[in-house]
Amino acid sequence: MTAEAFERELAQHCSPAMAGIKPANIVTFLSEVGEERNSLYHLIHIYSRRFWSQDLRFQILCECPRRILLMVYRSSLLEAQVNQPSVKRLLEKEGYRLGRISEMVEQLGERIKQAGQCQFPHEIGVFLGYPLEDVKGFIENKGKNFLYSGYWKVYSDVERAKSYCRHWEQVRDRLLQVMDTGKTIYDMFYLHQKSA
Repeated sequence: MTAEAFERELAQHCSPAMAGIKPANIVTFLSEVGEERNSLYHLIHIYSRRFWSQDLRFQILCECPRRILLMVYRSSLLEAQVNQPSVKRLLEKEGYRLGRISEMVEQLGERIKQAGQCQFPHEIGVFLGYPLEDVKGFIENKGKNFLYSGYWKVYSDVERAKSYCRHWEQVRDRLLQVMDTGKTIYDMFYLHQKSA
């Protein structure tokens, strides 16, 4: 995989987390074992180091012979998210050991592996910044009886969900437009951080 292709996938699927308006996003890379996968590992390592000082983390949650599931998250935003008392209670109820955010992301990865074939445990929504009422609604209703389905199944405020989705899509589209001018994600975020 080339750096350009890697950045395109990040922009397409992880723009809200990278822009700091969402605690985390997940992207799946289709990659067979071999040279292609080795280049993907290399890129993940490079971007992890490159963005570490900007509070961005790149964590492989799960991998199988054909796919790698990568979580891109803002450590401070995700920590604030999971430290909300109601979110803590939900995670404890689901069996999480509360601690450092990196350890909790590792626990999420273990739960994904236990579910098999990179399936998502229901509580993943709180890591991705979805409203707690919707995560609880999904768990209680076993994914049925939702009011709206977009990026997630909505059980509470449909208009709020649509507004979030529109905002995330605007951020994604803007990032892709800037990339089309030849800028890299690193250029955009590094220059933005320096000028802020």
